Amino acid sequence: MRILFVCTGNSCRSPMADLYFNALCRQAGRDDLEAGSAGIFAWDGSPISRQAAAVMAEYSIDSTGFRSARFTPELAREYDLLVAMTESHRQAMAEIAPSAAGKIRLLADGDVPDPFGGSVGHYTRVFEAMKPALDALFRAVSGDKA
Repeated sequence: MRILFVCTGNSCRSPMADLYFNALCRQAGRDDLEAGSAGIFAWDGSPISRQAAAVMAEYSIDSTGFRSARFTPELAREYDLLVAMTESHRQAMAEIAPSAAGKIRLLADGDVPDPFGGSVGHYTRVFEAMKPALDALFRAVSGDKA
């Protein structure tokens, strides 16, 4: 199963979700699960933000190879599940890739706030707020009932 996390610029929230989810997959030995990420207004090929990279480093996750991607209908077709960070992202994704609307869901019950431009501490708080939803998603798609 391939999961695509989507936010605005693909420099903060969705890369952290992507990198963390893939780390969970590696730790569990699940090579049948894979995550990627994209942004509604992303530039292809940009690195993760400095602050998001620092948060990932706190979790021993290397983000040096990360490069951003723009959300497109073609990219949407490559994934089984599309996970939006906010309701506005979900709506934009459905407009950009209408044929993929049935596989779009929100990560959390509410919008994941955008830490863009904030301190590393702010990014850490946003990631820690996302983490339970990412863990729950991993358990759901991996069949882990724990």
